This record gives sequence, structure tokens and C-alpha cells, in this order.
Amino acid sequence: LKLKKLCASAMGYDYDLFVIGGGSGGLAASKRAAGYGKKVAVADFVKPSPAGTSWGLGGTCVNVGCIPKKLMHTSALMGEAQADAHGLGWETQASHDWQKMV
Repeated sequence: LKLKKLCASAMGYDYDLFVIGGGSGGLAASKRAAGYGKKVAVADFVKPSPAGTSWGLGGTCVNVGCIPKKLMHTSALMGEAQADAHGLGWETQASHDWQKMV
């Protein structure tokens, strides 16, 4: 039934490219095609988690996967580097607030 509604509502539209999935690949393809003057539409859906977590375009990697993991890892590495710097004679007093980061 949902597919019929989607198809019926799309009958009045004409796109050069219709992308299913607003993750990194879908957005890259959409932006490239739009850059060539093509008429593009992107469809994406995220089922909210039991805790109510959801996000917009960008996909799992950008919103809850690779990128957040890399930010947390880099932040941890900076803390280790600060400790190493102190051992090399640097006077460091910086602190980290995980709540501000996330």
C-alpha cells in the first residue's frame, strides 16, 4: 500500500536521478548529478531505535558510525599526546569534556 501511494504521488514528477538512501554514497551521487544540472531526488528513511534515536541525511556512518567513532578516537589520542608532552617538559593543563563533544 505504501509503495502504491509513493508511486502514485511520484507520477507528477520527472527526475533525471532518483536516489534511494541518503548515506555518503547516495549524497555524493546526488550532488554530482545536480552539479551537472540534473534534477535529483533523494529518499531516505531511518526507523527510530527503541530509545527514539533517529537522524537526517548522512547515513549510519556519518551519524552514528565511522565519523563519531573517529572523533572520539582522535579526542582520546589528543589526551594521550598531552600526557606524553608533559613527560617531555611541556606544561599542559587542558581538560576534556565528553558531554560538550557529544
